[in-house]
Amino acid sequence: MKPSQLQLTLFFFLFVLIFSPQQTLAEKRIALVIGNADYRDAPLTNPVNDALDISEALKKTGFEVEHHTNINRKQMREAIRSFGDKLRQADTGLFYFAGHGIQIKGRNYLIPIAVDVQSADEVQDESIDTSAILRKMESAGNAVNIVILDACRNNPFARSFRSLDRGLARMDGPVGSFIAYATAPGSVAADGAGRNGVFTEQLLDALQQPGLSIEQTFKRVRNGVKNVTDGQQIPWESSSLMGEFVFLATQQESKTLAIQQPTPPPAPPLPFKYLQVIANMPNASVIVNNINRGLTNKQGALNISNLTADEVDVIIQAKGYTTQRQRIKLKDGQWEQLYITLQKEKTEQALAPKIANNQKSQNTNTSCSIGKRALLSSKITFHHDGEKKIKRNMPEIQAAILQSFDPYGINFIDADLMLRDLKQNRKKKHHLKTLALKHNLQYFLNATVNVTESPVKLLKTNMKTVNADITLELLDLKINRILASASQSFTKAGLDAKRVTQRELKQLLPGMSVDLLTQACKKR
Repeated sequence: MKPSQLQLTLFFFLFVLIFSPQQTLAEKRIALVIGNADYRDAPLTNPVNDALDISEALKKTGFEVEHHTNINRKQMREAIRSFGDKLRQADTGLFYFAGHGIQIKGRNYLIPIAVDVQSADEVQDESIDTSAILRKMESAGNAVNIVILDACRNNPFARSFRSLDRGLARMDGPVGSFIAYATAPGSVAADGAGRNGVFTEQLLDALQQPGLSIEQTFKRVRNGVKNVTDGQQIPWESSSLMGEFVFLATQQESKTLAIQQPTPPPAPPLPFKYLQVIANMPNASVIVNNINRGLTNKQGALNISNLTADEVDVIIQAKGYTTQRQRIKLKDGQWEQLYITLQKEKTEQALAPKIANNQKSQNTNTSCSIGKRALLSSKITFHHDGEKKIKRNMPEIQAAILQSFDPYGINFIDADLMLRDLKQNRKKKHHLKTLALKHNLQYFLNATVNVTESPVKLLKTNMKTVNADITLELLDLKINRILASASQSFTKAGLDAKRVTQRELKQLLPGMSVDLLTQACKKR
């Protein structure tokens, strides 16, 4: 072999040794991008532009992109099937959809063009269930799979039927997935007045920023959309990624990756929890664990981030409506939704005929209670074989008390959390007055039930003798004085002291409530 040939051969092998690791370790990224706009009944302006521009942006970040615009259901299914096949040979998969999307019973559907839907039950047959994309990703088993949905513009079938839920529902993807939504669950995204939709416009800008992790990228998008829409649209994400992902690496990161690509360590679970409260009206005050978190927006929604408790108490208040309270469990790094319906408070005008009839039949005067706002606290104590068990604000007891006072126009607000504050505050009377002023309260109703059960000794039976004393006290919060009190007792036999007590309370409480309010109205 000639010296020149030997040098050429050595150079070739050296070239292979140096550069082949780059090709072996290079990450393969593929993406499917779809933009549908030409809907027959509800055409959109931006999705075609969104799909084209996102495709170009993704190519610059290393994605091999297949994009489609204005395609029907059959074409969408074929595109998703082809995408699923390619996913098996890739390291990272990304699916982007711009167009109409709706939810039915907690499932999300992407709407093709040329659909023929006459009723809500036909949506599943004419649309694409987003779980089909997630199943393809789960089957491929890639380390990173990304779903981006700019697909909650409005209800495209509004003229045909109006029973659909607003926006999209939260989805849980397989491990290693990242799901981004243009807006929060139950909310509608803006279509955009320019070339692109509001969400996609901010995403295009964020994709050009090198060195951002995927979480930083979409945080930048979220802040941008919030600023542009004055807080009316808030994008959010659901993630189960186990490592780091960067759309556009910096030059230094590119050089490092060319030399080595170590497997990233598992990311620790997100410490924060997230909650979206959806009420049936705007400007409702939302209190979480005694902290005021703000007002619901025009759609009745409020997004609450950075919660740490595993379970929270939520109070919803609005002027002229009965306060509602619910308790909900939360999970790290996940959004939960809480739907609350506020009901109008009872008014003197609406209740006057009903109360007049009650007063006439019972020869009493309870009219002073109409429209008054009150706190309710109840305590039931069970005594058995020398043991004592105290239960506060049992739902069954609370319900029986509220039902007995319902005909007389008192608006009871849920007081569990506020009463907890009272116990922690040594100056209870002063604190109670503060609550009364803050929430426009007039009455405090305190109900106590003492139950003693003992076995029936004369007979060999499981029956028990149940003795109970019931006391109701009505406190005027403005003058801090007991206006009235009513007491009753009973002795009954039964197998279960709790059931016996509940049954007897339902019979005794209506008469006690009349007695209590009659006393109170005489002192006014």
